Amino acid sequence: MNEKRLEELAVSLGTPSYVFDTDILKKRADWAAKHLRPAGLCFAIKANPFLVGALEAHVDRYEVCSPGEFHICVQNGLPADKIVLSGVNKEYEDVLYAMKHGVVHYTAESKSQCYLVERCAEELGKQVEILLRVTSGNQFGMSEEDIKELIREREKFHGLQIMGLQYFTGTQKKTVKKIAGEVTYIEDLIRKLEKEEGFSTRVLEFGPGLGVPYFTKDDPEEDKRLLLEFAELFREKRPYEVIFEMGRFLTASCGYYMTKIVDQKKNDAVHVCIVDGGIHHVNYYGQNMAMKTPILSFFPQHLQEQKEEEWTVYGSLCTVADILLKKLSLPDARVGDYLVFHNIGAYSVTEGIYLFLSRRMPKIWLYSEAEGARLQRDGLETWKVNTWSGNKEEVSEWKR
Repeated sequence: MNEKRLEELAVSLGTPSYVFDTDILKKRADWAAKHLRPAGLCFAIKANPFLVGALEAHVDRYEVCSPGEFHICVQNGLPADKIVLSGVNKEYEDVLYAMKHGVVHYTAESKSQCYLVERCAEELGKQVEILLRVTSGNQFGMSEEDIKELIREREKFHGLQIMGLQYFTGTQKKTVKKIAGEVTYIEDLIRKLEKEEGFSTRVLEFGPGLGVPYFTKDDPEEDKRLLLEFAELFREKRPYEVIFEMGRFLTASCGYYMTKIVDQKKNDAVHVCIVDGGIHHVNYYGQNMAMKTPILSFFPQHLQEQKEEEWTVYGSLCTVADILLKKLSLPDARVGDYLVFHNIGAYSVTEGIYLFLSRRMPKIWLYSEAEGARLQRDGLETWKVNTWSGNKEEVSEWKR
């Protein structure tokens, strides 16, 4: 999206707002899929659930990690056979509900989860498939020993078939060397299971966690080089299907966050800008008290004077932590001017601390050249969430 169109949107759509450019998103997904073939592409919808519909023709699967995410998929009419039900804390009712809706792909984060999926499949007379998630030392996945125990029991399962493994260790990795070590580990485990347990892996779902550039000091082309280097690791054909799970890498570059300067002052020697957004809306990976400057655009709405000053940009929350930018050099910044943050298509739309101070949530728009801007969610009032809706009689009863 060019700067002129970006400014037009910032002025016309109102602030604070997110705009997700689906043209950029689809082009990105198709480019990644092209270089990763014949491997499949799985979109982790936690990165941005507002984009599930736009990606339907561009990814092979959707990783769903909560009942709420599954309801989003149902509401968007996504094919059930493209959904992988993942995540910790799967509950009986949720697995049963998903299975009744036709979901056949699951991951197991523990032995008990594997047994739960088997139980639901048997009750419904279904046949489903499961991947065993391998832990990387945190709360996710299982130890090698637990995985071996489940594989040894595989003939006892009547409703599910163990298809292989799932492995993901983290995000925002900037070197292929680290990822290559993870590939070596999981493929060694696959060979070990074949040799020791007679188990042939049919599917490997692997999350590379490729990093993306967010800040002005980042190399803007590093993500493209990373993916091409990563793709080289899988040039050799495997005897099993490979699926790459991605979220941030697919969605980050399609997003913009638009906010407006609403107040200015000079506190001691610091020039202060207050915007109508804040840190509850902007959550880049690794950002800490504005120690890094993200890529952004500045759109003045007045005839500018030839002066430039450094500003500290604060949001509208009542906390000293609400600093978006430090020592940002702007040419004649004034109230009413716009700041647009780039590469914000992943996580900020859901990870922010939206309920703090009961401020209105940002509007969310999808944009494409063909269709223009389409409102996906209006600015929601959070004060209604942050108070109890009981009547006076209920209050009195509670006090007694």
